[in-house]
Amino acid sequence: MAQAAERPRRDRILSAAEAEFAAHGFAGARVDRIAAAAGVNKQLLFHYFESKAGLYKAVAEAVASRLDLEFEGRGTPGERLREMVRRLAATSPELGALFSSDTRTRALTAVVRILEDGQRSGHFRDDISPEPVAEVVVAASLGHARSGSTGQPTNSQADFAATVARIVADYCTWR
Repeated sequence: MAQAAERPRRDRILSAAEAEFAAHGFAGARVDRIAAAAGVNKQLLFHYFESKAGLYKAVAEAVASRLDLEFEGRGTPGERLREMVRRLAATSPELGALFSSDTRTRALTAVVRILEDGQRSGHFRDDISPEPVAEVVVAASLGHARSGSTGQPTNSQADFAATVARIVADYCTWR
């Protein structure tokens, strides 16, 4: 019974913290505002997360868990590459700012897998190195996500994603 009562409070704290960190960054975020927005006292926040840094880490992990990077087997490598760029570029700028290095590593790994699969299946050239190409895809996509102004996909985001995917696919495709 106690666990059921605690879960909604923890979720409220995470939700309030996500909004606060997204709006103000780590340095500008205030634990008092997070606690007030969650409807809890500051001590409960520290009970769950121990520190502001612990709360930030929990928020970054929650944001990362919502980014679906696993969609292998759905389409050709070129289609999967386009979908990956679209998902990364459409990430809300507020949430993109919360991505941890682990999330970035997950994204890099997923892009490398797509490129390597494309090489194995003959869709992509075998004389390219997937790691630097993945770096370009992730850096461009997340950089664009962070520079946007809304969390909703826009024509600009769709055009950007299509352009990055086309550039990378052109580079990786046999001529």
